[in-house]
Formats: sequence, C-alpha cells, structure tokens
Amino acid sequence: MPNERGRPRRPETDAAILRATIDLLRETGYGGLSIEGVAARARVTRPTIYRRWPDKVRLVIEALAKAVPPAPAPDTGNTRADLHQLARSLVDRLVHTGLAPVVLAVHADSIGHDDLAAPLRDLYLHPRLEAITAVINRGIARGDVPPDTSPDTARDLLAGPLVYRWLVNSTLTDTDIDQLVDTSWAALSRGAPREANSTAQTRR
Repeated sequence: MPNERGRPRRPETDAAILRATIDLLRETGYGGLSIEGVAARARVTRPTIYRRWPDKVRLVIEALAKAVPPAPAPDTGNTRADLHQLARSLVDRLVHTGLAPVVLAVHADSIGHDDLAAPLRDLYLHPRLEAITAVINRGIARGDVPPDTSPDTARDLLAGPLVYRWLVNSTLTDTDIDQLVDTSWAALSRGAPREANSTAQTRR
C-alpha cells in the first residue's frame, strides 16, 4: 500500500513496528508505551511510524487486531457445538498465545479515556463479537435458543465466565472450557422452541 508520498510500504517494516508495539505493551502497558519507544525497539524513525499510523491509539489497536484476528463463525449445524468451537478459539487466540494480559490491560486502561475506549470498542472488540452474533442468530433460526435471545447477553454468558476463570486461575483447561460453555448453554437454551418440542414429545 503506498503512503502519502507515493512510496510503497514495506510489509517487513510494518510487521517490525507492530511486533515492537506488542512487546512493549507486555513490558510497560499502554500508559508506558510511546511512539519513541516503539521506534527504538523496531529500529525505525518516528516519522516512519507516523506515516503509517496517526497516533498511539491507532497503532496499538492495529497491533492488537493483527495479533488477535477475529475468529470465523463456526457453522456445524448445532449451536451448542458452535459455541464450544468459539470458546476454544477465544482461548487459543488469547490465553495460549499469552496475549490475554495485554488485551485486558489495554481495555482496563481505556476506562475513562474515550479517545482510546471508543476506537478500541469499534475497531477491535466489535469485529470480534460478530461471530457470536452470527452463531446466536442461526441458533434462533434453528429453534435452539429462544427467539428473544440477545446476542449481547449470549456474548456475556459465553466470554464472561471464561475471562473470569482465567483471571482467578491464570489458566483454562479443556475441562474448564467445556463446563463453562455447557453452563452458559443451559441458560441460553432454556425455553427454546426446539427444547419445548422435545419435552412435549417426551411427555407423550
């Protein structure tokens, strides 16, 4: 992609800058990160960074977005199985890569700072929630979950316990993931048309 001076951007330079940004977020957090520090770590000049990103906020958000790409929405034909896959993908992308502390720390730093919170929510968080919305909407269409189910509520029921368990235990086992997703599913699927039909048939 050419920059404003017409010269093509070098992918290896972009990668070095983004890698340096993640490394410094691990070491110093968002508050301690500076463009000068990233430039020194990546061995580039400050203008090289500013030609690509207008400020620290956009640089950090792109670094997080590239390090933790959105998970595709699984479609196995079974909503419960899809949510299990999504949960495992979340853990793989955040916990097993060691990026969970970085991502959560940046979100914590955004509290009370709308200049960071708004773009972080719009450019990083929302694209990563689209998979849950897609899975829940398909689940509603199948009758696996009640038609008035909110994708936002489903998101909180799925991701919230996983994050909390990781914060408490600093790890997430496969058993943890399965138990937490199954517990969330029990709440989400309660009163679903398919569940009601199955119960009625059993009573006959």
